[in-house]
Amino acid sequence: MRHRLFVVLLILAAAVAVPGTACACSCAELTPTEQVGTATAAFTGTVVSARRAPGGSSGPPPPVVYRFRTDQVYKGAPAAEFEVVSNADGAACGYAFTIGSRYLVLASDKVSNLVGGDPGVALTTSLCAGNRPVLPGDRPLRREDVSGDDEALSGELLSALGTATPPPASQDSPVVTPAASPVAGAPGGTGTEIPWVPIGVTVGIAAAVLTGWRLLGRRRARDGG
Repeated sequence: MRHRLFVVLLILAAAVAVPGTACACSCAELTPTEQVGTATAAFTGTVVSARRAPGGSSGPPPPVVYRFRTDQVYKGAPAAEFEVVSNADGAACGYAFTIGSRYLVLASDKVSNLVGGDPGVALTTSLCAGNRPVLPGDRPLRREDVSGDDEALSGELLSALGTATPPPASQDSPVVTPAASPVAGAPGGTGTEIPWVPIGVTVGIAAAVLTGWRLLGRRRARDGG
């Protein structure tokens, strides 16, 4: 009897000592209006990367930092990109975003015991926040913009989100510049700089010269006759 009691106590101690093994995420029932109201930022965007936040070797796994390329902003300051932290474990209310997929994201900058934040990232989110996968694209959300078998976006949610604002252009976009002409003495150079002339100008000059040559020939023939 004592042996069985000792085993039961060991199991209970292990469940308490290892976070997430004996509990699951439990969310308060919030309406879409309440979910948007408690969010600091609400936007739609595509996940472009994910990384582990700094953390020790012991204890629960560190949270994950997701980076989104934004297409519409509903709440908060418009930004071309957002970084959002969420727990790595679903049992700890972590939301697992998929790289390359588009989501409606509701995130908060308030301290929450549901998410272990990253020192460099202000926004956090969770399974309880109201995030939704949505169809690819960049237009403002409509009722039918759902992904998979999810229910259509409710009128209450769309009304709570309000009018979308396009984000500013990303500062990380590559700038395309014309290739430089070969410079004399440089690798690949010809040793002599040749001025570049647009092909349309070159054709026009050639046509004008040919027309003038023909007119001159006709005049000579007429004068000789």
